Amino acid sequence: MATRSLIRAMALAAATAGCVTSTAAPAAQEEGAAAAPAAGEAATAGAGGRRKVHKSKDGSTFVFDAASNAWRLQPPPPPPEAAPEHGGGGGSSASRAPAPLALEWSQFPVAFDGDFKIAGRPLFLEAKSAGRAANEQLHGDTGRSIWDGAIAMAKLLEASPGLVRGRRVLELGTGRGVVGIAAARLGASHTVLTDLGYCLEGCRAALALNAASPAAEPAEGSLEVSELDWFAPDRFLDSRPPGERFDIILAADVVWLLDLTDALAAAAASVAARHPGVEALVVHQLRSLSVQDAFLSAMAAHGFRLAWTLPGDAAGAGPPDGDSKAPTTVDWHPDFRPDGRISLWCFRMVSSDGSAG
Repeated sequence: MATRSLIRAMALAAATAGCVTSTAAPAAQEEGAAAAPAAGEAATAGAGGRRKVHKSKDGSTFVFDAASNAWRLQPPPPPPEAAPEHGGGGGSSASRAPAPLALEWSQFPVAFDGDFKIAGRPLFLEAKSAGRAANEQLHGDTGRSIWDGAIAMAKLLEASPGLVRGRRVLELGTGRGVVGIAAARLGASHTVLTDLGYCLEGCRAALALNAASPAAEPAEGSLEVSELDWFAPDRFLDSRPPGERFDIILAADVVWLLDLTDALAAAAASVAARHPGVEALVVHQLRSLSVQDAFLSAMAAHGFRLAWTLPGDAAGAGPPDGDSKAPTTVDWHPDFRPDGRISLWCFRMVSSDGSAG
């Protein structure tokens, strides 16, 4: 059984090897994604330069909190008599920050122009558009980019299709839909891809671009796109058909802001409360130990237990920690095996007898 201390030790080992940045988001896969700051964009202030400040291109200001070892949003003063905006990237903008800086590199640079395949068929994405004006964006509109964790998870599902085959899937923070489309191709009976409103047009475009022919083999499950705000999950859940059941939650590379950790855990718990037995598979990329610890603590506080974990640098395949509920083998795709910063976590709700879901 993987423990939080083991995960932290592995992460710390990667960090000390020079592989981890504690303040940055992963590199996006497409040209035009958020880049590292230009000269003068990041600044320090205060006595001795101890107060680190970063102002993003959309005007948001981050201050580094040494106590939590994480970047925190410095909320701007609200405009006079202005109603709070509804957010993007997982929750309402009144509660959520723009994304931290992106790294200048990625583990899996793919173009989605035919070079990336799931179940033997290319998965296409339209070229990334210029997007909205900076002052209209919500934490940099990061849901419009493709992140390493999504690519790793899509290919992991291809290598271990038993994780989704025949199951009803809910994806949280789908972005442009790579993981959800992969799940449908690999045998999920129905997949609902969710994110905030600004992501949905691009997600629907991806579904249309990758619509399967009736003769597609293997046969694809059905796909659906819907809005789900982590800070208000009941709006989504109340809109669903009576009797609907989700078997599994997927989330790929969606945790890097401290302010979002509890919101994501609470949203997953809301789903689990209405869909008993659902499990959550989260692909996480380490950027900050404090953010990682906060998310693990939030999941535990909301009733989840970490059932098993698959480190990115794990060699070989096999039953994850002997878990009888997992497929016989779970492994990364051999051509898309991430380094030790990325891990797959399986969470289950703790039942009344103390067992995991």
